[in-house]
Amino acid sequence: MNLTFTLLTVISIWSIAVITPGPNFFITAQTSAMNSRLAGIFVVLGTCTGTIIWSIAGYFGIAYLFVIAPWIYITLKVAGGSYLFYLGIKLIVRSYKHSSNEDNPKINSQSLVKNWQSGLITNLANPKTAMFITSLFASALPKEPTIMIGMIIVTLMVLISLTWYSFIVFIFSFEKLGSYFKSIQKKVEGFAGIIFIAFGAKLVSKSN
Repeated sequence: MNLTFTLLTVISIWSIAVITPGPNFFITAQTSAMNSRLAGIFVVLGTCTGTIIWSIAGYFGIAYLFVIAPWIYITLKVAGGSYLFYLGIKLIVRSYKHSSNEDNPKINSQSLVKNWQSGLITNLANPKTAMFITSLFASALPKEPTIMIGMIIVTLMVLISLTWYSFIVFIFSFEKLGSYFKSIQKKVEGFAGIIFIAFGAKLVSKSN
C-alpha cells in the first residue's frame, strides 16, 4: 500500500472523527469560555496526551486484547461511562451553585494541572476511541507496518487534534463570545452536563 495513500486515509478519517462534537469538544469549549484561553489550552494538551496513549495502544493491537479478554473492554466502558456520568452530574450541580465571585477565576499551576487532567481523563474515559483508532489502523496500515510509519501516523493524529481543539479554544475564548457565554454560564454548564450524562449512559448501557 502506498505510504502517501495510507497517510491521506488516516488524515481524512481522523479529521472527521476529531471535528465531530463529543466529550472532548464540550469540555474544551466549556473550559475556554468559562475560564481562560490558557485553561483551555491545558485541556487540549490533556486531550492530545490521551490521543497519544490511545494511538500507541491501538497501533500495538489493543483490539486483540479486547477480543481475547472482553471483560477488559466492558470494564473500561463501565468505568469510562461512569466517569462521564459523574462529570455531567458535577456540571449540572455547579450550574445551580454558580455565583458572581467566580467571574474572574485565578489561574495557577494547580488549576492548570487539573485542566490537563480533565482533558486527559475525558479522552481516556471513552474506550470506543481505542476501538476506532485500532480499526483505523487495521484498514489503513500496510500488512507489515514499520515503527517509523506508526510514529508518523501517531504524530499526524496528535497534530490534527491539537490544531482543531486549539481552534476551538481560540473561538470560545474570544472576548465577546466568552462574555456572552459567561452571561449564560448556568445554561451552558447544564447543557454540557446533560451531554456528558448522555455519553456516559450510552457507554454503560451498551457494555453488555
